[in-house]
Amino acid sequence: MQQTSAAAVRPSWRTTCRQALAFVVLLLPGIVWFPGDADATGATLAPIHDPREANAGSLWLRPSPEADVIAGLSVMTGIQVRVTGSTARVEITQRFRNPSDEWMEGLYVYPLASSAAVDRLTMHFGERIIRGEIQPRETALAHYEKARRSGRQASLVAQDRPNMFMTSVANIAPRSEITVRIAYLEIIPFRDGRYTLKLPLAITPRFVPGGALEATPESVASSGTVPRADIEIDLRPGFPLASLDSHHHALTATRYRSETDRRVVSSRAAMDRDFELSWTPQQVADTVATAFTATKDAATHALVTLMPPDTAAQPAPPREVIFIIDTSGSMGGDPLRQAKTALQLAIARLGADDRFNIIRFSDDASALFAAPQAADPLARATAQRFVHSLRADGGTRMHGALALALDAPSRDERLRQIVFITDGSVGNEAELIELIDSRLGAARLFTLGIGAAPNAWFLAEAAAVGRGSPTFIAAAERVDERMADLFRKLERPALLDLELHWPDGAQPDLAAPLPLDLYAGDPLMVAIRLDGDTPPSGLTLAGRDATGHWVRQVPIVVLEGETGIAKLWARERIGALSRRKRLSRDAEAREALDERILALSLDYGLVSELTSLVAVDRTPVRPGGAAGATEQVRTAAPAGTPWARSAGFAPTASPAPLLAWVGALALLFGAGMSVLRRLAHRQRLSQEGHPARRP
Repeated sequence: MQQTSAAAVRPSWRTTCRQALAFVVLLLPGIVWFPGDADATGATLAPIHDPREANAGSLWLRPSPEADVIAGLSVMTGIQVRVTGSTARVEITQRFRNPSDEWMEGLYVYPLASSAAVDRLTMHFGERIIRGEIQPRETALAHYEKARRSGRQASLVAQDRPNMFMTSVANIAPRSEITVRIAYLEIIPFRDGRYTLKLPLAITPRFVPGGALEATPESVASSGTVPRADIEIDLRPGFPLASLDSHHHALTATRYRSETDRRVVSSRAAMDRDFELSWTPQQVADTVATAFTATKDAATHALVTLMPPDTAAQPAPPREVIFIIDTSGSMGGDPLRQAKTALQLAIARLGADDRFNIIRFSDDASALFAAPQAADPLARATAQRFVHSLRADGGTRMHGALALALDAPSRDERLRQIVFITDGSVGNEAELIELIDSRLGAARLFTLGIGAAPNAWFLAEAAAVGRGSPTFIAAAERVDERMADLFRKLERPALLDLELHWPDGAQPDLAAPLPLDLYAGDPLMVAIRLDGDTPPSGLTLAGRDATGHWVRQVPIVVLEGETGIAKLWARERIGALSRRKRLSRDAEAREALDERILALSLDYGLVSELTSLVAVDRTPVRPGGAAGATEQVRTAAPAGTPWARSAGFAPTASPAPLLAWVGALALLFGAGMSVLRRLAHRQRLSQEGHPARRP
């Protein structure tokens, strides 16, 4: 009777199993989420093998060229900008500390504007200042390596991509701080009635088809500490302002009573998205040209800006519009929500005479309709449901989607437009640019850049080769405004088949070929070089609008005192030559273009794909000895992206999250089975009357 009573209250073997499994299920979420520690303060992570994996400006340290790089501690980031007219001189200062007890080599990776004319470098080691000079890339690298091996402090600035630069710093002393200053010039674009200065602060990792992610950042989650940059902008546009605002960051603006057109703007900006500052003039005249000039080596360099005519009253031509939307993993979160909202607005805006189709892509590409459909209510409703159902997942394989859009036959003489909606997070830009150039035909390609840190260079380059225009949406609250700007361009091109004629027998050397089309809100900006020190008195602009032939005589107003125009002309010319080189398949032609790029870079003192800035100290400072590893400090992921919410996993075509789940489940299954075996053994011993031991 006693044994029976004891058995009655003792749990059965099946009950024990159910309890153990319930315990495992309750424990699972905590185990899976444990790796996602968002606090970067004092974090110690594994070394990263490629410094280009950084997704914000950062210094990576390594004890030797063969060793893995490890992150240095960022102490301060500052950006000083002086805006004069339509140009900006930007100086970026970052101070870093070597927190180890060993001598280190640092690799400094930082995004810059794709149009940046980088021409200055200074490195500060304690009281010492080393200034850089432009040399051919291989020569500069040889000088740097020689200095590194001999124990001298040295630095090297090289262009990794048109919008990303890398600085190497040799022989950083233990427990010491260094300061890196990089300076560049750029032209401030004027579109849709406003000037916009963009300072890149973050990098979206890029997907390379056929391989792994080019960048797999270890990043601070959105709830963690995000590094900040101290930004100060001395704004002198040369005209009274109607508005001044930042799209993503808080501003403090100081106005000078004695200078009504001057503002000093400051911001402590989070480095998880690019900084943008926009300003609008009180009056924007129709079809007015101005020229900023500067003289170098007995030649006049000028930046000519021409506003397009107003076409709002003209009828919109019938169009065939192909929308391409990126649904890869990098578009997850805010980017895809913004992209879907933008596409839904575009569908609703289609005219009764328009035809359209939608192509989505990630690992593959597919079209909504077999052929473009008339924009009737049924087709638009079908498209809206399709867009609403889109989800982000997989790799960023753009080639198939672009080929599908470019190769689609056109049924009639409609104006054919392709609208490409993406964050541009790819590493095979050259292949895609070549595809657009070779198959564009009579179509026009417009890019719509999405997210906090899109690949702006690729999106602008694709639009230029595609005879279209780029538009960028970085925040949800800007979608309506930016899409309205894009609609004006799509519905009413301002001028087609553009030509520019110079009087007085002038033969200007244009930095880049004229764009054939000019769109509403996009002014014509031409950098030119003329022999002598007298600019032309005027110009003639001709083209076609919706009513037929269009011609206008335009006087040029010369504004003296502009600086940096000569280097900006050279930067534009180098960019145009580099584009021709990327699109050329002739080895001899590519070699000749290389020679011209190198000569221009050296003559005008600019970093390019063939030149670098190098600075070498004469005095050896390193006594020798091996170096050890140190801590890695995480950098901020672009806001609103999957990287900002994940535990460092790459969301684009990476199996890391899946493998983490599989690993966690395997561990839990093994632990659970071990517990179950012990419990079953104890149950049998108890039923047989043996003393039960602790499991």
